[in-house]
Amino acid sequence: MSQGNYTVFSETLLQRHSEIFRPYLESVGLSRDVVDRADSEVPLRSYVQLLETTAEHVDPCLGMRIVLGQLSASPTGSYFGAFGHAARSTVDVRAMLNFISRYLVVHAHANELTWYLHGGRVEIHYQLTDPSITRCRQDSEFAMAGLYVSLCQVTGHKFAPLRVDFSHPQPADISLHQQTFRCPLRFNQAINAMIWPAAILEEPLVTADERLFQALQPFLEDQRKRRLADTDLTARISQSIAGNLRAGDVGLDAIAKELGFSPRTLQRRLQEQALEFNTLVEEIRIAKALAYMEDSSRSINDIASVLGYSEASSFTRAFRRWTGLSPRAFRQQTR
Repeated sequence: MSQGNYTVFSETLLQRHSEIFRPYLESVGLSRDVVDRADSEVPLRSYVQLLETTAEHVDPCLGMRIVLGQLSASPTGSYFGAFGHAARSTVDVRAMLNFISRYLVVHAHANELTWYLHGGRVEIHYQLTDPSITRCRQDSEFAMAGLYVSLCQVTGHKFAPLRVDFSHPQPADISLHQQTFRCPLRFNQAINAMIWPAAILEEPLVTADERLFQALQPFLEDQRKRRLADTDLTARISQSIAGNLRAGDVGLDAIAKELGFSPRTLQRRLQEQALEFNTLVEEIRIAKALAYMEDSSRSINDIASVLGYSEASSFTRAFRRWTGLSPRAFRQQTR
């Protein structure tokens, strides 16, 4: 996958649960030694696939159970390294959310957390911004449960969420979700979101440590600049392609113009990252097509249109080339 420039630092997650993850590493293209080092930098797409594959064999609520400490007797602690320690050392929740928004890229490329204040409520949004990653229930639930647990811990459990939204379809069993969040839950939403009372923003953290934060912040700022330089352009190109698929306007010239480059400059920047523009377009189309095919309410004609094909027959030929099956045969097989 050409978008392998996106990476995530495994920190202690894979180490602490090595016996759970080890059997499935090779199936997602990862070497077995990634569970032996806390500083392993893993391709983000492989990491997300590893979570999904392991969950299929071990537990459908794998991401949440890891955060809740239900799968290991190991001592609890941050799965986010220096980034996690610095976040918990900020002065209050507002500062913590601002810190996470700015420095999350240090832990993982193409991860985004934003927050908004609306009429007495704080809305915290989380998403993967790599459009080629479409199956990410475990990552979403790991992130949302991790955010929930962290906010409860650093505020001394003084606040409770008002609602939690997930972008993936509702699982067959949501009893763990209900026991964990204890608030209204919604699935199949546009984005992962958690709603809290606005008063939480000014709450001082019980874990605040100004000296530790001042020691870690310069290091994290250097890491942030390095990682943004590595992948910011790739993210912008990918998002532009995904946003223009329906219009069919995903040629190099059109995307370059939208991003403010000349076609030659964009081509050169892609070559510097060992990326091929046409391959990138096709990978995003394939990922989107497979995600849309899982939604039985979408017709083949509608999917073809959304992906920029003027005729369903053209989409059918492309889909057969990608998967070896026609769209209808693929749906019958997956059912």
